[in-house]
Amino acid sequence: MALLWFLLIIGVSILVHELGHYWAARVQGVGVKNFALGFGPTLLKFDWRGTTWRLNAIPLGGYAEIEGMLPGDTHGYSRLGALGKLAILVGGVVMNLLLAWLLLATLASVRGLPEAVPGQAQIAAIVEGSQAEKIGLKAGDIIVAVNGQPLKSWQDVTHFRDSAGEKRFTVQRDGEVLEVRFDWSGGQQTLGIRYGPIVQYNRLPFLQAFFRAIADTVTAAPAAFRAIVTGLVGTVMGQPNTGIAGPVGIVSATGQAAQQGAYTLAILMIQINLSLAIFNLLPIPGLDGGRILILLANVLTRNRISAEREAQLSYGGFILMLLLLVLVTINDLRNLGGG
Repeated sequence: MALLWFLLIIGVSILVHELGHYWAARVQGVGVKNFALGFGPTLLKFDWRGTTWRLNAIPLGGYAEIEGMLPGDTHGYSRLGALGKLAILVGGVVMNLLLAWLLLATLASVRGLPEAVPGQAQIAAIVEGSQAEKIGLKAGDIIVAVNGQPLKSWQDVTHFRDSAGEKRFTVQRDGEVLEVRFDWSGGQQTLGIRYGPIVQYNRLPFLQAFFRAIADTVTAAPAAFRAIVTGLVGTVMGQPNTGIAGPVGIVSATGQAAQQGAYTLAILMIQINLSLAIFNLLPIPGLDGGRILILLANVLTRNRISAEREAQLSYGGFILMLLLLVLVTINDLRNLGGG
């Protein structure tokens, strides 16, 4: 079942991306010779509106073969100005972002977005035999203040570690407010609690949720970009747990999400589309970002990069992507195996 959900989510995400390129080309009167979902042997194909549509055996990518992008071409894409070419190149990324925003807005308006309740931290578990158990703390207790200071965030619970001496938690339990006191010596001492935020779901009107999704994406994009770049570098350097997942890791994550329900699956699909958009903007030959970089270089400098040279760079980028896929898959298998 995990594999089926993986194929559906990845398939839709790739389909939407390639349709972005397709539509951006067709709107400008540029033909698309082939549109393929997947690589390898063709399982199904048909002709429609001047395009051969293919479903291939390996569902790990896709392509839209736009007329005029090959060396020596003087029609189609090659006759467009810089803005027209840019529109085609960013079309896939725009569609992935749009899908993610629409999904997030739908979730926010139907069920709501998870947010931490401010000023509260809930104890999830107590370590047996720990100091926390001895002083009477229990799983489910809600900490609202430390040493008389109300929490602003659930993470403020850690402030009790700042200094040694008598400490005091203000705790809510079964509708009652309790004061729990204990001595804290600091150093290597542990209290023995696992805690986290109390999550509530806040529903928003669809349009408000849509624009909030855009704002949140813009805010999170720099950190996500750094995480992807750092993860890829770590993968090349052979580091484990880089945060980058390949097909094996995504299948595993999809299986876990499916067990938790449709909401979690939708969140995973949102994350995949945002990651796909950011990844494709990396300035690597063969990716959209690499082509955009070459386009900008040709516009801004006198030393134009020829179509032949761009094709060579794209081929090198394709080989690099294959190597990265192998390394990421090895990392996935290592992490799943616990080694």
